[in-house]
Amino acid sequence: MRGFIDGEYQDGELRGLTFLAGERGMGKTTEAIRLVQQCGGPVVFFDTVGTHVHLLPGFREFNQPRPLVEYLRINRGRRVRVVYVPRDEWPEKHLIAVCLAARAFGSMILCVDEIDQFCGPEWGQKGMPRELYNLAHFGRHYRVSMLCTARDPATLSIKFRSQCAFMRIFRTSEERYVKYFEARIGRVNAAKLPTLGKTYFLLWQAGDLDARVSGGPRRSAGTPGPSKVGCLCRQD
Repeated sequence: MRGFIDGEYQDGELRGLTFLAGERGMGKTTEAIRLVQQCGGPVVFFDTVGTHVHLLPGFREFNQPRPLVEYLRINRGRRVRVVYVPRDEWPEKHLIAVCLAARAFGSMILCVDEIDQFCGPEWGQKGMPRELYNLAHFGRHYRVSMLCTARDPATLSIKFRSQCAFMRIFRTSEERYVKYFEARIGRVNAAKLPTLGKTYFLLWQAGDLDARVSGGPRRSAGTPGPSKVGCLCRQD
């Protein structure tokens, strides 16, 4: 399903700001890829550490913002599949450019893997780059919904957490992380986090007093990697 619900852009299971968190190896990336693969409209997957390209068959890889913007312009309105991988020492500059592109074109899902790499006190009161903050808070006005993953959720400010209407939280046993989530999802729900098995997650949305456990073993994503973009052509 793709359209607008309660003023938010929705594609597949994604609407508004969806947050995936949990310990390493619990299944966050696998779930994120499953969610973006079922989308019917444009998707931009920002692969912060550049390790998931081979898990995104059919996605075109970009490493610089200018070719990405031109590709989005040429293929506006089409089912675009993009994985963006920063290949230098300044990934935050690339993320800022990708956020601006998502805002300019709209009607898309923007996935930011390992968003905690771009959050913290060094970004001032907002706790993250202004361009990322604007999408997290005002994405509905730009017809952009977001999917974000993090290993260290406590680095994300309360201003980000307050905008997360949907969370899929995998096993989390570190006490300070459990406390971090408790402030948003409640004590009853947070108490379930250390008990979750691998690939299982707590499926929570705003207002849930007793969120259910979901997930479990799934078939892994395909192995072929995306093609590099040698020319800017319309997507078939």
